[in-house]
Amino acid sequence: MTLPEQTQDLASIAFGGFLGAVSRYAVSSSTISPNGTLVVNVFGSLLLGMMMYDYDYLGHISQRTRLTFGTGFMGAFTTFSTFAVETYTLGGTSAIFNIGSNLVLTLLAVFLGRGIIVYLFRRKGHGHRN
Repeated sequence: MTLPEQTQDLASIAFGGFLGAVSRYAVSSSTISPNGTLVVNVFGSLLLGMMMYDYDYLGHISQRTRLTFGTGFMGAFTTFSTFAVETYTLGGTSAIFNIGSNLVLTLLAVFLGRGIIVYLFRRKGHGHRN
């Protein structure tokens, strides 16, 4: 990879990261904590699951788009560190519920994202693929 390609990659990630951070702030500030963090983590997991499996099944998403929105946007939009701090401040049963909700719902969102892409793949007439 040449220096101009690396610079373009970094610019793409930075642009996506900017959009992701601003979007996370907008969503989180419009909901009650820690619900905003849960919403961005679940939604981000859904979108990232769709992007990941689109690459495997449909191939609509370019490498540049994956860098911009997968690494940049989703990296800044979803947030493990905020989840950890909010969970710590909740304490007790609320913390356990928050952990369980985040783990279960984000994993289900990835599975749902995969399911959507597999459905679209099959609908395009590509048959069965695991």
